[in-house]
Amino acid sequence: MDTTERPKEQTTLQKVIKTILLVVVWSCIGMCLEITGPTLIDLKIRIKTDYESISSAISGRSAGFFIGSALGGVLVDRLGLYCDLMVAICLDLMAVSAASVPWVPMTELIFFVSLCAGTFEGVINIAGQKLIINMWKENSASPLHILHGGFGIGSFIIPLIANPFLAKPAPDDKNDTFGNVSCDSQCEVNFTTTPGPTTTTEKRYLADTSRIEYAYGIAGLIAVVVSLVFYTYHFFGKKERQIIRKSMENGTGNDKSDTRTLTFKEMFNPATCAAGRFLYGVEIFVLVFLFFMQAVGGERVGGKFIRAFSIDYHHFSSDDGSYINTVFWIAFSCGRVGAFVAAKWIPIRILILIETGGCLASSIALVFLGTSGPLALWVIMPILAVFIAPLFPSGIGWANFHIEVTGIAITVFLLGGSIGGLIYMKLIGFLYDSYGPKMFLYTLLGYGIAVFVLAVLMDVVGAQHGSRFDKNNTLDNKEVEIKEVWSTDTAENDHKLNGSTLDNGYEKIAVDNYSSYNSYETFTTKQKENENFPVSERL
Repeated sequence: MDTTERPKEQTTLQKVIKTILLVVVWSCIGMCLEITGPTLIDLKIRIKTDYESISSAISGRSAGFFIGSALGGVLVDRLGLYCDLMVAICLDLMAVSAASVPWVPMTELIFFVSLCAGTFEGVINIAGQKLIINMWKENSASPLHILHGGFGIGSFIIPLIANPFLAKPAPDDKNDTFGNVSCDSQCEVNFTTTPGPTTTTEKRYLADTSRIEYAYGIAGLIAVVVSLVFYTYHFFGKKERQIIRKSMENGTGNDKSDTRTLTFKEMFNPATCAAGRFLYGVEIFVLVFLFFMQAVGGERVGGKFIRAFSIDYHHFSSDDGSYINTVFWIAFSCGRVGAFVAAKWIPIRILILIETGGCLASSIALVFLGTSGPLALWVIMPILAVFIAPLFPSGIGWANFHIEVTGIAITVFLLGGSIGGLIYMKLIGFLYDSYGPKMFLYTLLGYGIAVFVLAVLMDVVGAQHGSRFDKNNTLDNKEVEIKEVWSTDTAENDHKLNGSTLDNGYEKIAVDNYSSYNSYETFTTKQKENENFPVSERL
């Protein structure tokens, strides 16, 4: 009799509560790391630099995200039982890193601090998403969308928090020479940009009215408070971890469990995620990697530069620039919540085409109408945000539909996102300074084209193999049939299964399954890609 204590299955209520708490974590990420958008002009004024330099400096977040993704994948696959602790510690460290940005006096140090914050964000991303996938399994598409919706919530809250602390515009009656910096009791700062043959003069600001360190501090403090919840999860989950660890050591746990410890060879082998199909695994990894490059890069450009574009091109006031930044992120949050609902009814392979098609259509509309007046910007940018928003969770959900998403798999996808963020931020900074604010719109158009083409390619490749869950369900049904036949010990019950005879005298049978089943008989792996589930010769 098997008396081994087994881990308790979480109730639906427990899953929902933890999912909501993870959404709050993503809101903290949005507040801590998207605050550089509404404060971009203030940072530029404080450091006395241009858009290219400051955008390159804050792109350190993407470089750090690259490092954090690589580190997080290994940590999650090797220490999968400690994901709650990873989230808590990294949330604290990310908050400290982000809160120190306004105190840094030079772009090189801002890059380093942003790199640290991005590193901790990368680990949180992998550990948090793995918690969601472990809890909801094949039903994780909608929870993943709502999880990433938290990022949008934090991102639209932070411009409202930051707005009272932003630098005030200098009075219009001050007509000092452009380019002059005078630092008396009130430091008036002005810079000029030269897009092509014409010169565009930016607004003048009173530098000593900038108090953005308070906004950064508030965001960091909220993140620290939220981290306490996940320390609690970790400490109260000690008994559960001991049970799972003991069951794995005794060989009584399910080898297909998402909390199992992978060997290093398994971790870095695409075939591990694709049921033994190496080439298929490579195809999926490459396509999703490129998809995330575009998805994250376009999101960074839209969120970071919408305020600067509206002020520099359409001459929005400082407050209106913050408001359109907030509207962008409100629409972004609505997009993720909407995708959460849509994912319940629309297959992920169709949903991802709708989302990327919307991005392409919106970016085309921006190029043709975005320069005509402020109204077009107010209307089209939120629409674009709605379609940009779900691309990140849809990418994870699409991959999870076709392959098993391990920690290293999430790492590869997020590495694509970090590289995309670096490239897009460097590109938009250079184009914005060299050719003017309209480059913001053309960059979004290039993003829309690229992300739609990649989504089409992904669906073409994925359609050749279908859902991994459909195959697992087929295997489970066959296992039941075999178990029932094996339990009968009469010659008259010799049974034919999918064209192969099962003799009741077999001590072991080989079937199309790659896991061990200790509860009734041990099955061995043969012909993993054969969906007919054939029975082999006597062993």
